[in-house]
Amino acid sequence: MKKILSSALSMLLVLSLAACGPGGGSSSSSSSQSPSQAAPAPEESQSAPAEAPADVSGEAVPIRVALFSDGNDMSDSQKNVFNAFTADYPGIAPKFEYITSDSYGSNWNGYLMKIQTMVAANDAPDVIALGLEGVAMLVMNDMALPINDFVESNSMAKELLAMQNEDLMKIFTVEDKLYSIPYEANCVVTHINKDIFAKAGIELPSYDWTWDDFVQICDQLKASGVVDYPFACTQNFFCYQALMYCNGASPLNADWTASAFNSPESVKVAQFFQDAIFKNGYAPEPSDTITDTELMMQERVAMSWCGRWVSDDYNSSEFYDKVWVTTMPNGGGGNTSCAGNAGFVVLKGTQHPEEAMTVAAWCSGEAYTKTFLSTGSLPSNFTYGAEVCEAAANTIDNWEVMYKIYENGDWKRSCDPPEYAELANIYGDTLSILYANQGTAEEILNNASEQIDKVFEKSDYRDTPEELATIEALYKR
Repeated sequence: MKKILSSALSMLLVLSLAACGPGGGSSSSSSSQSPSQAAPAPEESQSAPAEAPADVSGEAVPIRVALFSDGNDMSDSQKNVFNAFTADYPGIAPKFEYITSDSYGSNWNGYLMKIQTMVAANDAPDVIALGLEGVAMLVMNDMALPINDFVESNSMAKELLAMQNEDLMKIFTVEDKLYSIPYEANCVVTHINKDIFAKAGIELPSYDWTWDDFVQICDQLKASGVVDYPFACTQNFFCYQALMYCNGASPLNADWTASAFNSPESVKVAQFFQDAIFKNGYAPEPSDTITDTELMMQERVAMSWCGRWVSDDYNSSEFYDKVWVTTMPNGGGGNTSCAGNAGFVVLKGTQHPEEAMTVAAWCSGEAYTKTFLSTGSLPSNFTYGAEVCEAAANTIDNWEVMYKIYENGDWKRSCDPPEYAELANIYGDTLSILYANQGTAEEILNNASEQIDKVFEKSDYRDTPEELATIEALYKR
């Protein structure tokens, strides 16, 4: 907890400014990774209930569970998902608390700021939904409880852990301490309007397609005249990282100690997308008034890059049946995607750790997964995920490739050190400047790299060998 008060005050200013800037990210589902907004009725848990005692008063133990959501678009089934939980665990009474990031920023950084402020005010939830972007911050501020002993003694949790992808689990494992059994995952893939490709006489690309294949397709789409632009430039840096990774670039160096944002490989990627807008006519200039997903649904572009989380948008306009997804095109870094996951983490200040861990683990199971992720993000449990995607009548075509990317190891986690909130603002601003053509790609990325390195120089997360060892444990995947 040694950094929490100073961080809460300093980050508050940074993130509130980011919320006003054009590079702070979009609050639409095309740029966030919030849970699905549409779902069927919850199913009963298939796992045997654990032994979690009720409060000594005989009343059910209340557990506050924070979600990155305002709750307004959630279905009744989602809001009542804990009915299935309490049927198995009548001694525990979990309840959602909806937390947005609209005051501080529109992505995980703003949500994390609010959680940090609640902890400092001694008014924090027991359990919070957490994306991989927040793991480093929580662990290094000693805000989260490891669940190793709980999993070892709890048959339900042990079974759910065994169903997880081993590499994905490394994101929530820091120095052999496990902090969550994730419930959702997302890898960035190429979204293709297969109807436009068919009209243009273009074959859908293979799993191992290359960047040269991609550029050739862009030229064919332009020549065909069947679409305004070949693709939309992403304004979501999580997605932009995938475009960097498949081209052998990265925003940070290999051990997260300095910027690599202005490396030759990175400059090449940035210049390509700047030229795509202002020179080659491959993409429209991004706008605050329309997202890349909306451009896809309006059929003004034929390709975009994001994860399954936009399926809610597709379903709202019955666009899902036109979308086919595949890997990132290999530009020298493999068909490598940017990927991650999210899970429920128990905060250290909880008065009921056993009950809170029971709730957190259950949320990675069948009832919660099938209720919240029938559309939206990809379930991190591959077994339940395949069932969810196969059962959905309104699912994007070739969804299996997203799990194949994980199984083949064709992914890297996003660069999310404990300084993530400050870096996220730099990343977002940089994309906005790049897309507005306010300098060459090299000039823009050189400036961003200077800002990133200054963040690391001033960081109080890197003062001791122990802290450096923790950061090393974080970036290993």
